[in-house]
Amino acid sequence: MTDHLCSSGTSLQPRCSQVEIENQSNAISSNRQLLDVLDGFPGFVLVLNHPRQIVFANQSFLHFLGATCLTEVLGKKPGDALACEHAMHSALGCGTTAFCSTCGAANATPPSLLHQPANGAAQECRIRQEGSGKSFDFRVQTAPFPGGDDSLYLFFLTDISHEKRRRALERIFFHDVANIANGMVGLSRTLCEKELGAEKKRQFQDVLHRYAHRLADEVEAQSALAAAENNDLRLQAGLCASRDLLGEVAAFYNNIGNGQTSRVEIDADAVAMEFFTDPRLLHRILINMTKNAIEASPGETVVRLGCEQTGNDLEFWVHNQSCMPENVQLQIFQRSFSTKGSGRGLGTYSIKLLGERYLKGKVSFTSSPEKGTTFRFRCPCNIETACP
Repeated sequence: MTDHLCSSGTSLQPRCSQVEIENQSNAISSNRQLLDVLDGFPGFVLVLNHPRQIVFANQSFLHFLGATCLTEVLGKKPGDALACEHAMHSALGCGTTAFCSTCGAANATPPSLLHQPANGAAQECRIRQEGSGKSFDFRVQTAPFPGGDDSLYLFFLTDISHEKRRRALERIFFHDVANIANGMVGLSRTLCEKELGAEKKRQFQDVLHRYAHRLADEVEAQSALAAAENNDLRLQAGLCASRDLLGEVAAFYNNIGNGQTSRVEIDADAVAMEFFTDPRLLHRILINMTKNAIEASPGETVVRLGCEQTGNDLEFWVHNQSCMPENVQLQIFQRSFSTKGSGRGLGTYSIKLLGERYLKGKVSFTSSPEKGTTFRFRCPCNIETACP
């Protein structure tokens, strides 16, 4: 049987039959000493065949999935077992989509194919689960299967989600808050220690006021994200006016100074409509969409906001003139991925989390050199107040 090519262009070996999988699994199960070692390992250990199907999973991995026995994952690929949203949307499963080209779980090479004892270079795998919307970060490594069977190999997954979250908090929140606070301290010292004319004093006070708004926004953003990830976020539903909301977002960036020369404008055809949602969360989503657009905008450009009615929903959109590279588009909603460097940027991830998991809407984007980049959030006009 010939190999297939997945949509990312990499060779895709045909899956083994269920009989072959069971034979491979039974051969491992007969080695009780090996099973005890793998089950005693604190992390996740899988035994995969060359088509990357699971023939064994230790108890730590089964417990993480909520599985009661090995047969629930037998023959699946790692992304299938973990309910990766991309694997779930592909008829061929894990490793067969364009998104898989950026995934360490799909790209981890069997050590036997490298003709060396082990694949020492760890890769990272970022997974967003279909259904739950939960995001996980894993460190992935492979090693030869004990006993010299080249048709199988060990596949180690280490959950580094909390480590990534801590690093992001330190690099994003603490870094940005410290910069804002230092600016406020400097301005306050100037106001207190120097004799300033009325006009100059008013300018300093305006800048200090903008810093205060930015500081409050940073705290609110991290607070909402932490609550959402811990399932502690409660919806506060109420009436919201679409055009007024867009005006607030545009004013926020045009008035506080965004550190760049781009300006935020509202599309003339933006729909003015009252609807029932959580105004606080929708405001947060649009703030993040606009912030990302501003940061991606080169030079003196315009970031445009708008909304339009689509059936019973309202679709809000934010457009900028730049185009995202393809590899960025494939990873844009993953929690620990950022175009701004390691550990930076949670905007698109939080848009997806708040917009889809809590407001039950749909986030999407288009990006091309000709038309620039547009992020969209299709927002239901009536939401339930229950927490997801």
